[in-house]
Amino acid sequence: MDDGRTTRPGPEPSPSDLPDPEVLARLVHYLNESIMVVRRDWSVAADLGPPGGMLGHGQATGLHPFSIMHPDDVERVVDDANRAMRTEPGWKGSLEFRGQRADGSYAMFHVDFHNRFDDPVLRGMVVVSREVPDPDDDGTPPLPGQLSTDLRIGVVGDHLPIGLVMMDDRGHVLFANRSACELLETDLEAMRAGQMPTGLQPIDRVELIAVVQRLQAAPGKETLTAEIVGSSRRLLSSTLVSRAGEGSDGAVQFVIITIEDVTHRLAREQHLEHRANHDSLTGLPNRAWLLDRLNEWLAEGRTFTVAFLDLDGFKTVNDRLGHAAGDDLLAEVGLSLRTALGPDEAVARVGGDEFVAVVSGPADHDQVRHRLRRAVSTTVGAQAHAVGASIGITDSRQGDQPWDILGRADAAMYEDKRRSG
Repeated sequence: MDDGRTTRPGPEPSPSDLPDPEVLARLVHYLNESIMVVRRDWSVAADLGPPGGMLGHGQATGLHPFSIMHPDDVERVVDDANRAMRTEPGWKGSLEFRGQRADGSYAMFHVDFHNRFDDPVLRGMVVVSREVPDPDDDGTPPLPGQLSTDLRIGVVGDHLPIGLVMMDDRGHVLFANRSACELLETDLEAMRAGQMPTGLQPIDRVELIAVVQRLQAAPGKETLTAEIVGSSRRLLSSTLVSRAGEGSDGAVQFVIITIEDVTHRLAREQHLEHRANHDSLTGLPNRAWLLDRLNEWLAEGRTFTVAFLDLDGFKTVNDRLGHAAGDDLLAEVGLSLRTALGPDEAVARVGGDEFVAVVSGPADHDQVRHRLRRAVSTTVGAQAHAVGASIGITDSRQGDQPWDILGRADAAMYEDKRRSG
């Protein structure tokens, strides 16, 4: 902003010098600039401009000027604008910014400020805006130095692949790019009107409001993952940042929100996590998953029974018929074991032909052994190749660690194999 100067306004026109209201109403159609009176909170108290307003949004009375300003320019202009509000009556200054037209495009505007808070009628900052002609018509007004670079960079804001929303210190939406509106399945006008996206889940609405209120109270940064249910069910990850303006004594000037659709990324992460914790051949949980679950159940003080199962005769199948036949048998046995267990029970493949089942306990060992043996013996592959199972069973004890339980069950399994001979 130009440093400006403090001057005393000339004599006020007398009522007889002013045009007739009917004449004034007709002359308004020929205006190519806007004259507004803005209060200290930046609300527009009066707007004299062409029909439809300078940008096609209608008259600006009651609006926040920053709501039609490009978000990159808001961040640049807000400090200068607040300094202008602290000047003495009679001060003048100017700056340039991009305003958004009703069709979504941007135009460069030159703005002159006149401090008239001393005027008993105006009681505000008189802001005169006019569009800057673009001789090259290439969408990039010729501006000097770093400002030109900054504005060229800002042009991409509405084409970012992530959502971008800017709010003022009162939580009013000043700007939202196309991606934000698409991700939230809403539009800019609804957001400016304070309407929450209809697809946002109630619990996420409450959390979003709480986060924004915290960031309005003090500069900071928070993240939030929310679920949107609209044309599809999606997860959105948001980063919210607020900062204080220069000379604002730490008061927050605006909150910036970036929004990203993480539905597919989370699905990919869940897929990778599943692969890391499950056996690719049988689809059963693996040893890593089993150790994590045993740790959890022991920490929760749960009582359970563990059965360690080893297939008898499996090596013969591999040696005679090859690994493909062995893999088919393992997959068939894994499915049968999983089907034999209830919803609160689990089975994991922990080795080549070794499985571990965990059931709520303490359970009847004979019944558990019967269920598991039957699950193996009823498979087509086990019947065709005379494959059986040796099973060792133990109950969890106070003070156990996962390896303690697995060690006892493994020893009991070998004892069962020795007895079966």
